[in-house]
Amino acid sequence: MNPSRLPKRTLAVVAGALLSLMLAGSVLAASGGSAAPDAAAAAARPCATQREAARKEPSVANLKTLGDCEIQRRLVTLARLQGGVIAAPFLTSLDRQALLDRIRATRTGLTGLKSEIDADTTVAELKVDLPRIATEYRVYLLLAPQVNLVRGADATTAAAGRLGQEAQRLQQLIDFAKSQGKDVTAAQAALDAMDHDLANARAQVTGLSAKLLALMPADWNDGSAKPLLDAARAAERSAHAELVSARKDARAVIAALK
Repeated sequence: MNPSRLPKRTLAVVAGALLSLMLAGSVLAASGGSAAPDAAAAAARPCATQREAARKEPSVANLKTLGDCEIQRRLVTLARLQGGVIAAPFLTSLDRQALLDRIRATRTGLTGLKSEIDADTTVAELKVDLPRIATEYRVYLLLAPQVNLVRGADATTAAAGRLGQEAQRLQQLIDFAKSQGKDVTAAQAALDAMDHDLANARAQVTGLSAKLLALMPADWNDGSAKPLLDAARAAERSAHAELVSARKDARAVIAALK
């Protein structure tokens, strides 16, 4: 047998590995989905009419109307976030439940606060209760990013796991090719690079979901949450880049074995 060529059956296995990598790419694409638009900026436009009316005439009626608008738009956002969590394919069961519990607790809290605001009879009471809509719940600055980043971290972990399985399969192909007398130096080097990239990706997101889920509105209020959210975004971007590189390495292994 010509040692530079592998049997057709083995080449078919290599082709199967390439197809599996294509399937892994769908998981990889989801791992890069945490860079959502700035939720605070997107949420800044609603209730502008009510806000302006309350600014010009801070009456009980105008302040209540503003409070109801601000709560309602958050309830709409919570419904959207809940749907996304339910539908997310790569969330772990524990993380999914934790996010759903947080969303439901936030909805319950805001609904209760709406009842308090509706029962207020003075401007002084409303000026105390209206700021609580933001400070006690932080739907846009904290909860929405938590949902996006936990989804991204879990998708990254899933993608790394899928590519790790393919790395094991590729190692078996390399070992077989070597036993058939083929020079596998280039293939092994590419696989070693793949393993290195996967290790780096895993290191970036290990334990990240738990850290994110531990954050509460009080952590945003005291300034400790924002740095962690920023660091999580950076870690997920870095992990996604490592996974993209690992997939390229895998393709290089396959190419070297043909």
